[in-house]
Amino acid sequence: MQVLLTGATGFLGKRVLRGLLADGVHVRCAVRDCSDITAMRNFVGDEAWDRVEVVRMNLSSVAECRESVRDCEIVFHVAAGLSGCPSSLIMNTVVPTRSLLIAASDVGVSRCVLISSLGIYGPQSMRKNAVLDEQCPIDVQPPKRDAYTYSKILQEEVAWQISKERGLPLVVIRPGVIYGDERGILSHRIGLLLGGWMLRMGGRQRIPFTYVENCAAAIVRAGFAADVVGEAINVVDDNLPTGREALRRYRAAGNRLRVIGIPQFAIGWLAWFNERYSAWSEEQIPAVLTRHRVQAMWRPLRYSNEKAKRLLGWSPDFVQTS
Repeated sequence: MQVLLTGATGFLGKRVLRGLLADGVHVRCAVRDCSDITAMRNFVGDEAWDRVEVVRMNLSSVAECRESVRDCEIVFHVAAGLSGCPSSLIMNTVVPTRSLLIAASDVGVSRCVLISSLGIYGPQSMRKNAVLDEQCPIDVQPPKRDAYTYSKILQEEVAWQISKERGLPLVVIRPGVIYGDERGILSHRIGLLLGGWMLRMGGRQRIPFTYVENCAAAIVRAGFAADVVGEAINVVDDNLPTGREALRRYRAAGNRLRVIGIPQFAIGWLAWFNERYSAWSEEQIPAVLTRHRVQAMWRPLRYSNEKAKRLLGWSPDFVQTS
């Protein structure tokens, strides 16, 4: 079997590539012209490299996507923009997704696995400590979110629309906060990092972490599991820590960090003040904190991975060893 994988040079994509190769799959990796594949090759090892084909291409071109996906049964679309302004993230995330999925439907692949984000949900109206699962609504006001989340919401909208209109078999994986050896745990879900200081928001809310090896394993399973086409599946680990617990572990590992705690009840007031001051200054001071954003980011919730376990036969078995 041959599959197409995008984003294979990245933090998560390298693990997905290694997982596919471990299952005996031949993988065609679509990378940018400027991408350095040395680290990717070293990561998977020489023994498996003979089952890897690298194609350099422009993911925004439907014609080039069509050529790259030809003869592939499954598409794993991991690549996405991670930072930048909204227009840049749309160009690096939404446009390539549209081109790739149109090309995949043109050649008749049997399945596309799209990597989205747990952040696309709109939990602002959920009660505290409610369970966030796949039944929760997507944020209906994406322009009020950060640029990355906005681009991921638009990406899913485009993907589901193509799936519906063209009959493309689609599975969407929505990972939580991915961490691992190359990416630490100091997420915005805990608070705002300002140099060597952390402005901890609340502290009792659970942080929806997923260790990168666990996330990659779920993605690989999504390509081959039965009865998952048309599904969106959240991926988070078991026994999720609170923000306070995550910071204690971080500092216990020898990392230095000064923390200023903002109580949960005060977060909304801080956002209100930031919005009002931004309006008064005619946005010379941007509204980095808004009530819409803080309710989405730091609302105390619980997170379910039951659907991933049930449909994918997956469990978060890997743990970080260092």
